[in-house]
Amino acid sequence: MNQHQIDLHQTETSSSDAHDRTTELNSQRWNRAKAQALADGENLTLTDAHWAVIVFLRRYYMKHGLPRSARTTADALNENFATQGGNQYLYQLFREGPITQGSRYANLRTPAYATDLSFGTRY
Repeated sequence: MNQHQIDLHQTETSSSDAHDRTTELNSQRWNRAKAQALADGENLTLTDAHWAVIVFLRRYYMKHGLPRSARTTADALNENFATQGGNQYLYQLFREGPITQGSRYANLRTPAYATDLSFGTRY
């Protein structure tokens, strides 16, 4: 499987800021129970498949920082979950968009342009 290549110009921060991102995430005291409580409010039970996406999003953020565009993360998600069905699979899990909804459960900032209802875009 090919590893998604990231252009450092497409991210808000570089890998050299990983310590700051680690500190940021640790200070949030995020855990699965908090994520499930959010999902419960949206009538969604988080399965192992959901958790795989959420964990991927958190690891991707740790490595690359917040991308300048949701498209960068969408491409990485699609590639990582290609064997399960890619985008179609991801949207079955997260009907509001794997990046928008997944980031909310992962307690991450949502990348720019994740939702643009005027164009019908919802990552």
